[in-house]
Amino acid sequence: AHSPSVAYRSASSLHARIPVPEITMAKLPPPPPPRADSRCPLPSLAHLRGSDWASVYEPSDDTYLLLDALAADLAVLRAALPGVVLELGSGSGCVITGLAQILARGGVPAASAALVATDLNASANAATAATAAANSVPLEVVRADLLGAVRPGTVDVLLFNPPYVPTSEEEAAGGQAERDISAAWAGGPDGRVVVDRLLPDLGRLLSARGVFYLLGVRENRPDELAAQVEAQHGMRAELIAERRAQNERLFVMRFSR
Repeated sequence: AHSPSVAYRSASSLHARIPVPEITMAKLPPPPPPRADSRCPLPSLAHLRGSDWASVYEPSDDTYLLLDALAADLAVLRAALPGVVLELGSGSGCVITGLAQILARGGVPAASAALVATDLNASANAATAATAAANSVPLEVVRADLLGAVRPGTVDVLLFNPPYVPTSEEEAAGGQAERDISAAWAGGPDGRVVVDRLLPDLGRLLSARGVFYLLGVRENRPDELAAQVEAQHGMRAELIAERRAQNERLFVMRFSR
């Protein structure tokens, strides 16, 4: 069994918005066509009630797309030999628990990886812990903001379904300050306020074999995101899944060294 290598410290200097550099890059190639059997089984969420969804983001099309993308990317995940898997903004715990089940079905036992989930919202922390327990998945839940409490160089697989909906900066700041359900979706201008805080620290917090999975919408300017991460950290971006859901064009990008 793997001994967890994530250590926590007080959250620190991730709160200033990072300006997006002026970078140009050719459009990302389209993702591979979806598998005929795409629609990854969800973990059981029967333990969560209607009252829980008043304060915790309920799984929706973005959740399903991220799990489908992770299931289709099993070969890459196995090659990463994940010792530490971390989800930021875990909400209900559906994604991190679902990934543990994907890995188990792919022959990667849960005991071989330390699974960690963080969220600002205390109700989401409780829901995530309950979802993991209900599905017999060992998981450590931490109330924290982004990567401020993680030891550098330790994360092998990083997952993030951020608040990506374009809103005013004031609305995004209010959600983060109140630590309520609006923090799960209010993303500020271009839906990028929270993502732009994360990206500068991405390279130093991932392990040498680390991979980062990011979900977003077209309004987040994925080509620019890819160029920024390549310029700052020398990491390659690949669009691995895309889906239209009502009025949103969702995507999942994988970043790797």
